[in-house]
Amino acid sequence: MSIEIAVALLALLVALFALVALVAVYARVRALEAGRAAELSGYASVVGRPAPLPVQPEAGQRGAVVAVLDANCALCHGLWDALGVAAEQHPAHRFAALVDRPDEFRPAGRAELVVDPAARAEVFEGYAPTLLDVGPTGIVRGRTFVYSDTDLPALMRELLAHPTEATGLVNGA
Repeated sequence: MSIEIAVALLALLVALFALVALVAVYARVRALEAGRAAELSGYASVVGRPAPLPVQPEAGQRGAVVAVLDANCALCHGLWDALGVAAEQHPAHRFAALVDRPDEFRPAGRAELVVDPAARAEVFEGYAPTLLDVGPTGIVRGRTFVYSDTDLPALMRELLAHPTEATGLVNGA
C-alpha cells in the first residue's frame, strides 16, 4: 500500500468518525429539546404546587414574585436589584428572594431576603436565577429562568400584569 492510499484511508476514517460524532450530538440535542418541551429537567416542576410558606403572599397581597438566587451568581445580584425596584413600584405584591448566603446581598427596599435552605431546595430547579410567579393563594403560577439577555423590567411587568389570573408562564426551561 502506498503512502498516498494510507493517508487517504486515514482521512476517510477521521471523516467517518466526525460524521458519527455529529449524528450523536444531533441526536442528543433533539432528545434535550424533547425533554424541554415535556418539562423534563430532572427536577420536579414547581408550577402548580404551593410555594414554600416563608415566601407565600401575606393576607391582603395580590401575589408574590419570588427569586431563587445564588450568592456567587452575577446575574442574581442584578435580579435582586430589579426586584427591589419592582417592590417599590408595586406595594400590593410581596417580593422575596430565597438565598443561600444573605451577607452577599445589599438591602433592596421592600424586597425581602429569605434564608431558608429547605424552602430554597423545594423550589430550586437546577438553575439560578429563577423567578416564580406566586398567586394570592400561594400556588406557583409560573416560573421563568433569567438569562443575561433577559429584559428584567419587561419581565417584572409581565409577571405583575395579571395578578389575579393564572399566567401559565413557563419560560426558559
